[in-house]
Amino acid sequence: MINTMKTPQAYAEVYCFINSLGDKYKSKIPISVYNVIESNRDKNYNIEINANQEISQGMLSHEALALISALNLQYWCTSEEEKNELKQKYKENNEKEKEKYSYDNLFKNNNKTIDEATKVAIHETTINTNEEVTVYKESIFRRIINLIKGLFKKQ
Repeated sequence: MINTMKTPQAYAEVYCFINSLGDKYKSKIPISVYNVIESNRDKNYNIEINANQEISQGMLSHEALALISALNLQYWCTSEEEKNELKQKYKENNEKEKEKYSYDNLFKNNNKTIDEATKVAIHETTINTNEEVTVYKESIFRRIINLIKGLFKKQ
């Protein structure tokens, strides 16, 4: 589900991405699609994309990556074989996501390796829970003094 609050930013990211690719890829997109991207983008949100750099994780939003993958499949793939391979990869990724967040696996306790910080936190919690808790009760004399103080404070 695409977050509608982030959609203008995603269009701005896609717009910058397309423009960084150059006219070769820009010309393959229909003008009407390009105009939709251009008109719906957040004009105050600018992102710098260099055509020579790799797109790293977190550089583009999830929504922008989804739009770019749709453009790639629809307009930039050159052969049917390439489209079919890409569709297959999209299906595999979708299945992995479904499996990762399925109801069956959601509450399973997977035995993954625990990093050192977590081990230390677990150890400290274990130490703290093994200590005895000492409860101090107020004496009757202290309770009476606190009751009298409370009566004066209310007035």
